[in-house]
Amino acid sequence: MAGTKNKRLPSFGSVDEFVAFFESHDMGDYWDQLPRAEIEVSLTKVVRARNSSLNKVRSNTGKPWTATQVKQLRQLANQAIPTRLIGLKLGRSENAVRTKASEKGVSLRRTNRAPYQRAKK
Repeated sequence: MAGTKNKRLPSFGSVDEFVAFFESHDMGDYWDQLPRAEIEVSLTKVVRARNSSLNKVRSNTGKPWTATQVKQLRQLANQAIPTRLIGLKLGRSENAVRTKASEKGVSLRRTNRAPYQRAKK
């Protein structure tokens, strides 16, 4: 930046004047004259579930199973829904779903297995 010594940064009455000036001038020509700025950044991790059904996880913990929930368990198991998703939909843990399915004789075995598990010909 040889030749920048001749250019003086004018004084500005507002931020709008500052912005307007640098829309038509190269900031590099005035870099040494610009005020220093210190920025402090504090980062925190916030995790939120996007799907509202995920927020109901284990909302039924410790509560007895209703007939409606058992019926829904049977329907979801017949559709080969994974056990973890059944738990999310019912507000129960995966272990609670497995236990209740065992008590009621509901099979959680998925019947729609991928074709790569076929025996070779």
